[in-house]
Amino acid sequence: MAESPNLNVLASVALKGVLEQFAPEFRRITGRGLTMGYAPAGIVVQRVRSGVASDVVIVTPETIDVLIGEGRVVAGSQRAIARSVIGVAVRAGAPRPKIGSVADFREALLRARSVAYTDPATGAASGVHFVQLLDRMGIADAIKAKAKLGDGGPVAEFVARGEAELAIQQICEHRLVAGVDVVGPVPAEFQKVTTFIAGVAADASAAQDAGALVTLLCAPHVRAAMPAHGLEPAAD
Repeated sequence: MAESPNLNVLASVALKGVLEQFAPEFRRITGRGLTMGYAPAGIVVQRVRSGVASDVVIVTPETIDVLIGEGRVVAGSQRAIARSVIGVAVRAGAPRPKIGSVADFREALLRARSVAYTDPATGAASGVHFVQLLDRMGIADAIKAKAKLGDGGPVAEFVARGEAELAIQQICEHRLVAGVDVVGPVPAEFQKVTTFIAGVAADASAAQDAGALVTLLCAPHVRAAMPAHGLEPAAD
């Protein structure tokens, strides 16, 4: 018997590790594979609005509310999946800067030859938050002058290639890149915890299976696997 068409998922790249790990289980349950489209929340909204095929959308709470309000995600289908924090990464084996205090973090940024982070214009939560931190620390111009801006993928790739000394992004995204070390989270005073919400698209071609994917992502064994991907399971 022929397999069913793949389920189309538009999601933050933060969920990539989890989705790839459990895609085989989802196929066993439903007979469907997953076709993934990873992007920052703002770009996901643009894609949904432009008619890009989607069955499940996984974005931030604010973004899912916008899509529900526009009738593009089914109200009541949304579930909190995971939480993520922002951290610092360096090239594997490189000296790890002190980042435990605000003063240490500020000094590490100023000392770095180059700093990679996501272009805030993409709407990515970590990129938007980081440029706000730079303004708060009074070093926005200094860091922007040596910035390597990502377009939505893991910015630790700049570090792995030797194109940047530090990468600032969600730790779960650092974990997707080989050849880097995670130094740790940014200081608590500067931290932003991002929650990711999954919901069924209003024009889903396979709404029942889309709901099954959301349910699977909330299952205890999936939540237990999240720390290995740099995520915390979210409370519903």
